[in-house]
Amino acid sequence: MVMGMPEKNRWPAAKASVMDECKPKLKTLEFDPMGIDEDDLLNLALEIFLEIGVHQGLGIETEKIQGFLLGVRDRMLENPFHNWAHVFDVTQTCYALVLLSKGRDHLSDMQVFGLMIATLCHDLEHPGVNNQFLVKSKSSLATLYNNESILEKHHAFRAFELMLHPGIDLLSAFSKDEYDAFRQLVMSLILATDMARHNEYVVNLKTHAKGQGAPGLDPLLYMELLLKCADISDGLKPFDITKKWTLRITDEFFLQGDMERASGMDVSCMCDRTSQSRVAVQKGMIDYIVLPFCTLLAEVIPALQEAFGQIAMNRSIWDTYDDALLLEEVGKKDTGLMKAATPLRVVTWNIAAVNNNPFEYWVTHGQTSQSEGYAQLMTDVQMLIDNPETRDFKVGDVVTDDMIQELVASLTEHGCGGVELLLDVWRAEYKDRYAIAGFLKDKGIGSKRLISMPDRISNTINSEGTVLMRPSVISMFNDEGLSTTAGWWELWKQYIFSTQVKVLDRNKPNHFNYLFVVGMMQKISRHKYPAITEAEEAMSIPLQLMALAIFDGVLLHILNTLAPETWQPIKVSLCEAFNQNKGQKVISILERSYSDADVIFIQEAAAAFVEAAKQGLGRKYMILRPYLLDGFRNQNSIILAKRVFFVEGSTIDVTEHVIRLAGGGKWIAAGDLCAMTMQGLDGKRYFLASFHGDTNGMASLPVLRALNEAISTYYPDHVLICGMDANTHKKHSDSTQGFQNFHESFMDMGMVSCWGLSPSLSTWTTRNARTYLQPQLQKAVGIADVASKGDTNLKDWIVFHSGLMEASQEQRDNTGERHFREDMVFPTLNFPSDHAIVSVLCTRIDADLAPSCNHNTL
Repeated sequence: MVMGMPEKNRWPAAKASVMDECKPKLKTLEFDPMGIDEDDLLNLALEIFLEIGVHQGLGIETEKIQGFLLGVRDRMLENPFHNWAHVFDVTQTCYALVLLSKGRDHLSDMQVFGLMIATLCHDLEHPGVNNQFLVKSKSSLATLYNNESILEKHHAFRAFELMLHPGIDLLSAFSKDEYDAFRQLVMSLILATDMARHNEYVVNLKTHAKGQGAPGLDPLLYMELLLKCADISDGLKPFDITKKWTLRITDEFFLQGDMERASGMDVSCMCDRTSQSRVAVQKGMIDYIVLPFCTLLAEVIPALQEAFGQIAMNRSIWDTYDDALLLEEVGKKDTGLMKAATPLRVVTWNIAAVNNNPFEYWVTHGQTSQSEGYAQLMTDVQMLIDNPETRDFKVGDVVTDDMIQELVASLTEHGCGGVELLLDVWRAEYKDRYAIAGFLKDKGIGSKRLISMPDRISNTINSEGTVLMRPSVISMFNDEGLSTTAGWWELWKQYIFSTQVKVLDRNKPNHFNYLFVVGMMQKISRHKYPAITEAEEAMSIPLQLMALAIFDGVLLHILNTLAPETWQPIKVSLCEAFNQNKGQKVISILERSYSDADVIFIQEAAAAFVEAAKQGLGRKYMILRPYLLDGFRNQNSIILAKRVFFVEGSTIDVTEHVIRLAGGGKWIAAGDLCAMTMQGLDGKRYFLASFHGDTNGMASLPVLRALNEAISTYYPDHVLICGMDANTHKKHSDSTQGFQNFHESFMDMGMVSCWGLSPSLSTWTTRNARTYLQPQLQKAVGIADVASKGDTNLKDWIVFHSGLMEASQEQRDNTGERHFREDMVFPTLNFPSDHAIVSVLCTRIDADLAPSCNHNTL
């Protein structure tokens, strides 16, 4: 029942020349990770763990360390300073400090391992802004963690989420007591890096006797002090290294200041590029933080005194520098090398299609060994359900009295209310119904949500990274047990009543709830669904599970009757295309057919896809995503920005700012929007946004209005490009966003789209239709009616301001080969999305930002 685990980790081969040159420096404070390839840093990080040599004694295989290191690397954002190089640097520096301070022998293997894990994770998924900014901007993280150690608590939470991921399972060999102690250790170490607590450690150091060394310190305090020192160690490295870090950290500070200024906040002192110099910032950090702390630490641990002498040397050298000399020596990219009129190839693609039910949509199956079987199976199912006649059968012929009695017993054992009447309801209302005409086609069951509600909850469950699936025709579950009703029933009972789910509590940080699947069921409210009677509402959980069991059993019986030898291989082919291998198919299409794209907007990407994209496309593109991903619906908007067009380290995440402008959570759920500003090598700043709207498209205009307000009020010198699945429809109403009304509305804001001045429904970007194998038959469309009754709409848009850019070479693609087939429903096995890829060439009209653009119409 488990799917969705990460692919076997693709650990990069170690380069002998790099390893030979770098390994001797790992034990020193003279190592420079900047400019070293990310894959090489992975191998060097692994070398540190191998040199320490404690993980195997703790029952942790080296392969798990590799998977964990990959996970950390892939979760670090594209920040100027807080990125994978910084995480590696702190880890390597802390390792060197342990050796230099001669404290290794005074720590247990578990403590050393915990210290290394904490250094790796101390800034995991850092957003590139500090805690004060999160509080001032009323960030959701600040709310979640009550304004205290916000980032540090978030880093620790993400660290354990990663360690416990079933594809890594780093701590599986630990006993409960070992795990609890290890968790407390790592949490304490990461929380120690909160600079709000810095004076607490300074005061603590002053209470300790000079010269007592590492053995005289409490082990936890010793580790906290070393990690803190490593985290602020830029100033104690050789000057050629420290000046590079200075540029990176001030880049990040200044980007935060730019965001504060644009948002109308007071600009933090060290973040104001209009009044602060980079050199002055670094001098201040040495004078007030690094030198006083390290001086006290070296007095307590004299073995560090010689190494820390570099700090005073660096401070003296900084007195001879100004910003111009620093920038000249470090060699920042020239942002004026590219002509302002250089066109951008822009692509947008909603990559979602089949979510949990592989049979939900009609699929163009292509030329495979199962193609003919798929067409025959789906046609036979449609014909049977449309005209069951003499082939219909009683519900009780499939789901027996004994099965319902077992269901009642299990429901009773789990304390479900209303179960005492279920047998009577079964015998009086369900047992003798015809399964197709009287049950599947009963509109009353649909209006009461007796099947769709429990299916939505139980079909596919994310249990802390593990994906669990209900044994059913309409889930991604595959097992030989589905060949018989008896085999299916045993699997079904085990899933519903014996499978325990570990679910993150959204309202309590770092807290999980343990529930059986049956415990996740929710009552159906008569107030919300008036078709349900008062008596049915009282027993709605037992009633839902009985209806779900009947539904799953009936569909299984139909498929085992119509195609006993072929339906499961067909299902496997769909699962492979739309679930297991979907991410790699998407990446392959982008690599093969869209290598010329400068910006790629992606919508409805699973969190796992974000990591896969970083591995598969990360060398060519910066993979930009909000620091808070949606791991529940697993539908995330991201942006891929080509490294040769945009300045690395120039990105500002403005997602939460736009969400506030759009009215908060009223229109936008977590993951729906990704909004970033960044510098182009043409010298201009760009405002890039990727968005997917709600089913009826009613959120799309509020989001465009928020983007327009952001540009006109806060980022007036930026060029907006937005790629979106607007979910626009043929006809407009009070509850549905029509494509023509959408177009006219954003034209009033001074915007245009890739579809020009007169978009037409003939340029539709979705054509899909639901099959008969799903819980809501009223939504089913026959194969002959897909074109006329299916979802054929223009939903996907690339939008920008009319006075700044013009579009040409607009294209649709539903094959993955930059070709569009008008006669085809999709997804297909080779094109795993029900949305076409849309691409366009965007050319700047005026390098000085044309004044004719109407930014002010909201």
